[in-house]
This record gives sequence, C-alpha cells and structure tokens, in this order.
Amino acid sequence: MSLAKTDDRIAQRYLALGDRDDLAEMVLGELRLTREWVLKITGSAWPLQNRRVLGRAVQLRSPYVDALSLIQVRALSALRNGGDEGLSEATTDQLRHLLLLTVNGVSAGLQNTG
Repeated sequence: MSLAKTDDRIAQRYLALGDRDDLAEMVLGELRLTREWVLKITGSAWPLQNRRVLGRAVQLRSPYVDALSLIQVRALSALRNGGDEGLSEATTDQLRHLLLLTVNGVSAGLQNTG
C-alpha cells in the first residue's frame, strides 16, 4: 500500500530539501528497485492491482494529497530559508501553522502518518 501511495516526483521535492543529492538519488533508486521487485513477486502491473477498491480509493485521494504535499514542501522551504530572507515573526507563525495543517491533511489523505 505504501508503494501505491508514493509519488516519485513528490519524494524528489522533499529530498531536495536535504541538499544531499547523493542521498536523494540513493533513496529514489531504492524506491524504484523496491517497487520493481514487489511487482515482480506479486505478478502485478501496478501496486494494489489485486485490491481494486483500495487501489481506487488511493487513486482518488492522490491529487489532493499531492497538492497538500507540494504546499508542505514550500512551507518547509520557506521556514528553512526564513533566516536568510528575514521573515517577520507573524509570517513565520503563519508558515508553521500552514505546515501543521498540511501534516494533518496529508496524514488524513494517506490514511496513515505519511
């Protein structure tokens, strides 16, 4: 189920926050390898192929979770760079609140902690 919920493009954005391209590529490589082997072992063309109702539910939620994830990445990036940009305390508080909202939204959309 986790593989079905994982989007490589979103993962790349989160990993880019770490400024470690070598580790990011390693993580993405392992993700691809894991997905490949799980599909080979299960004989499926895509994750949750044999769990159609669950697969459809994940598919329907993905656009919303992806949008929240992208907002979350932007909020994290803005908070990390806030010292460089001299953000006001009010802006920093708003970004923290936005971050918490997106954590709750992503968690609810994924039906787990993400």
